[in-house]
Amino acid sequence: MRHLGVSNVTAAELAEARAIAPIACVQNLYNLSRRDDDPLVDTCAEAGIAYVPFFPVGGFQPITAERPDAVAARHRATVPQVALAWLLARSPNILPIPGTGSLEHLEENVAAGALKLGADDLAELAGRPG
Repeated sequence: MRHLGVSNVTAAELAEARAIAPIACVQNLYNLSRRDDDPLVDTCAEAGIAYVPFFPVGGFQPITAERPDAVAARHRATVPQVALAWLLARSPNILPIPGTGSLEHLEENVAAGALKLGADDLAELAGRPG
């Protein structure tokens, strides 16, 4: 085995795993609406550990809210594109892997990589005044 990844872990479980072997990545539920792992994302970034969010665009509970809708409208983008762009802007260690069932969604997901959210967008998505 060359690289070890862990999934569905808490910060304490990651620390325990790191005491046993080097960890290359963490894969947990994390997206624009589910930010419980904010501190863990930062811990991973500080340690040089990739963070792979599953359900990056909401999964079975698509992201729908006033703030992402407004940001998407300003950028002429979709809410899933905003959600992916937010993840990419959130931290350089985040590697979203959105699933897709069609060429149209694949193209939409790829286009999200070119969407650059400004400081005001990020503040709005975080629920803070710009």
